Amino acid sequence: MTSTATPASSDASDGTDSHASRRRGPAKGTPRAPRMKREERERQLLDVAESVFADHGYQDTTMETIAAAAGITKPVIYDHFGSKENLLVAVVARAREDLLSSTAAALDALPPHSPLEAHFRAGVRSFMQFFEARRGSFRVYMQESAVAVVAGQDIENLRQAQAREIAERFSGNAAIAAYPMAYREAMAEIMIATNERVAAWRLRNPEIDLDTAVEIVMAVLWNGFGSYTAGTVPAVEVSPRS
Repeated sequence: MTSTATPASSDASDGTDSHASRRRGPAKGTPRAPRMKREERERQLLDVAESVFADHGYQDTTMETIAAAAGITKPVIYDHFGSKENLLVAVVARAREDLLSSTAAALDALPPHSPLEAHFRAGVRSFMQFFEARRGSFRVYMQESAVAVVAGQDIENLRQAQAREIAERFSGNAAIAAYPMAYREAMAEIMIATNERVAAWRLRNPEIDLDTAVEIVMAVLWNGFGSYTAGTVPAVEVSPRS
């Protein structure tokens, strides 16, 4: 009786690993990131995610892309942030905190008893310099519709929190502290909105330099706010926050 040999499997014949197709994490040969403490890893992932979002846009970015760029496995990102949406919110929150810190530093660097106009100019320039340095990220967060759908409310909450912090910082200047808190908050909201819109305009008009952008914003903001004195500010009634 003639026996029929069983053909060798393709895995056995070519020596490949039958589990290779189920490999997790970065592709073979991708450099792996060193072990880090949790806080260090989160900072690294935020840095990488911000860069990848800026290069590819939020919609076209996958967790696999971010993991490969960070040299880690995808589950590590989920362990830290839970989802791509949460990662986006964390990246935006950090950017807002960085913006507020840079603005605070610019105001703190002013000489004592600087005039009110100097505070406005320093704040505007700090905003514009920040957007200049994070131009790619700013384009994604402010202009990509998918970001508005996923994180629009979170971004708005961060913007309002930033306005309140700026309004509170205004109280450190005697000329501004005389204004009612509600008016200071309105001033901060207008400053943020104006800076964001002019920064977005510059994305479409890259030939506009930073100094010109600062002067445009100042022409709008200071000519308006500077026309008031503390005694002539309209009364603003607002309901207490719950």
